[in-house]
Amino acid sequence: MAKQIQSFGMTQMTIGACSNFHTTAVKYINEATPAALHIDDKAPAYTDVASLLASIVNRKRAFVSTPQMREADKLRDNATGTISLVINAYTHSAVDECRTAAQLLYQQMSPYRGIGNHEYNKETAEIRGMLAMLAEPENAAAVTTLGLTKEVEALREANATFEEAFDARNDEVSAMVSQKSISSADAVAEANRLYQEIAQTVNAYAIVQPTEELNAFIDKMNGLVGSLASVSGSTNGSEGPDVPEPEPTENEEL
Repeated sequence: MAKQIQSFGMTQMTIGACSNFHTTAVKYINEATPAALHIDDKAPAYTDVASLLASIVNRKRAFVSTPQMREADKLRDNATGTISLVINAYTHSAVDECRTAAQLLYQQMSPYRGIGNHEYNKETAEIRGMLAMLAEPENAAAVTTLGLTKEVEALREANATFEEAFDARNDEVSAMVSQKSISSADAVAEANRLYQEIAQTVNAYAIVQPTEELNAFIDKMNGLVGSLASVSGSTNGSEGPDVPEPEPTENEEL
């Protein structure tokens, strides 16, 4: 009797189990080669949808850039606070040179008071403006007089680091939005459909033109089917459907 790939309740699998099944099936197909299985025309599309399904299962639930943004923002908040405190303190200095330098900067710092409490985008733009103001020749000399040169440079570096992390987060948001637009149900349905076509083709050739390669592939697939059917049967009714974790939104304030 000709060997045949067994069928099982594919629709009963969770999306994670479904993805693992199709990924493993693709591996077995590649090992046997699509040509030997007479599925050259079907294998590429099946491989693509299996990869898509895997990406849905493993999609990110949080932004990798979040910790870097938070750390850089903390550093720049500390720097702006230190700069403001030193300038304010020196406005009453008994040393004429220091008092004059502080008074020069004090008025120009007025637009940036409370900057650390502003939202990310506003704060970033304001820090750029503050750094440009402090870099003006007369102001830069005053910064040096007050011993704030290193603090200003630290602020510049922290802001640059924040902007890099912010750009990385935008890229992550873009990728996540694209991924969220993909229907997991549609991907599962397409993967199952293509697999059924492949199984039907292999089974047909196993009857009319059986080969060692076909039979070996069928044996491996039946082992996979048996394993997943056993797991699915043992958990069916005892588990609810997969519920994804809450995903971050584009407007999440980190």
